[in-house]
Amino acid sequence: MAEVRLENVVKLYGKKRAVKGVSFTCKEGEFFSILGPTGAGKTTILKMIAGIEDITSGKIYFNGHVVNELPPQERNVSMAFESYNLYPHMSVYDNIAFPLRAPRWGLKLSPQEERKRVEEIANFLGIGDLLERLPQHLSGGQKQRVSLARALVRKAEVYLLDEPIAHLDARLKFSTQTLLKEFAHNYKSTIIYVTHDFREALALSDRMVVLRKGLIEQEGTPEDIYYRPASDFVGRLVGDPPMNLIDGEIITKDGKTFFKTGDFSIRVKDELVESMEKAKREENGRTLTRLGIRPEHIKLSRNKISDDSFQLPIYTIVHEAESSVVSFELEDTFLYVRTEGFCDYEESEKVWLEFDQNHMFFYKKTVEISK
Repeated sequence: MAEVRLENVVKLYGKKRAVKGVSFTCKEGEFFSILGPTGAGKTTILKMIAGIEDITSGKIYFNGHVVNELPPQERNVSMAFESYNLYPHMSVYDNIAFPLRAPRWGLKLSPQEERKRVEEIANFLGIGDLLERLPQHLSGGQKQRVSLARALVRKAEVYLLDEPIAHLDARLKFSTQTLLKEFAHNYKSTIIYVTHDFREALALSDRMVVLRKGLIEQEGTPEDIYYRPASDFVGRLVGDPPMNLIDGEIITKDGKTFFKTGDFSIRVKDELVESMEKAKREENGRTLTRLGIRPEHIKLSRNKISDDSFQLPIYTIVHEAESSVVSFELEDTFLYVRTEGFCDYEESEKVWLEFDQNHMFFYKKTVEISK
C-alpha cells in the first residue's frame, strides 16, 4: 500500500489547462474519491497518477518518493476504466488472470495459486460462475464486474478506479459498492476512485475532493461535502434534489438583517450576518447575496410555525418510497422541500415554510440558477 500525494500538479494539452495546480493527499489504506462533472479533469488526474499521462508541472509522490519519471510498470498500480477493455478471444478466467501472468510483475504463480486468486476475487464480485464464458456472452454489468475483478486480482500499491460501476443497474451498483467497501476494509487497500455520481462518492469514501474545471473546489469527508458545502457549485452538484440556491436582497431595518426575495422575506440570525456580508454583491443598485439550504432542512406545516415562517402555494408534489418532495415556484427558480413519509398536501395549497438556520449558508454567486 502507498500514500499518494499530488503537489501543485498541472496538465496542459497544447494551450488548454486541463488540470490547474491540483494538490491533495490520499493516505495509505484510504478510500479517496474524486467527484466532478464531465470535463472536470478527473480521469486525467488518475492517468497521471498511473503514469499513463505525463504531467506538465508539479510532483506526484508515492510514500514520499517522487514518481514523475517512473513508467507505469514501475509504479505498481492497478487500474479499472469505465470501458471494459476485455480481450474478446479470452475467457473470463483468462481476462482476470492476465495481470497475474504479466512478466513485468514477476509473480510466477503456480497454476493452483493463480486459480485460487482468480476464483477468490471472482466469487467475491459474484461472477464465479462466469469464468469459462467469453466476453461476448456477458451482459454489460457482467463485463464491468470482470473488468473490476481484473483490476483487483493483483495486490497493488494503489488501485485507481475510473467510473468502475457506472454501467451497473441500481441493484447491482448498490451491492458492488458494498463489496468495494468490504474489499478496501479487508485488504487495507489504498483506493483512488473517480466518479461523477455523488451517491457513489458519499457512500464509499473516507475522504473526497470535488473537482471543477481542473481545480479543487472542496476537500473533506463525505459529511463535510454534503452538510457543509464550500460553494454554491458543490451544493448544487451534491444532493437529489440538489441544495436550494436562492438569490435575494440584504435588507437592514431597526438593527435587524433580512433576506428578501420577490416571494418571501426572513430575518437572518445574528450569527449568520457575517457570512452573509462576506457573500454579498452589488447589482443594479441593490445589495444581493445567495442563500443555500438543503430540502430536508425546511419545515412545512398547515399552521404558522413561528415568526420566522412564511407562506407559499405548492407547485407540485412527487411521492417517493420513504419521503415526498414538495416544490414551490419562486421568481427565478424552484424551491424544494423533502418531507418524511407520504405527505397529504395538495397542489396549489398554501402552506407555511420555515428554514432551519443552523443549516443555512450564504455563497458568492459562481453558478447560474434557473427554473
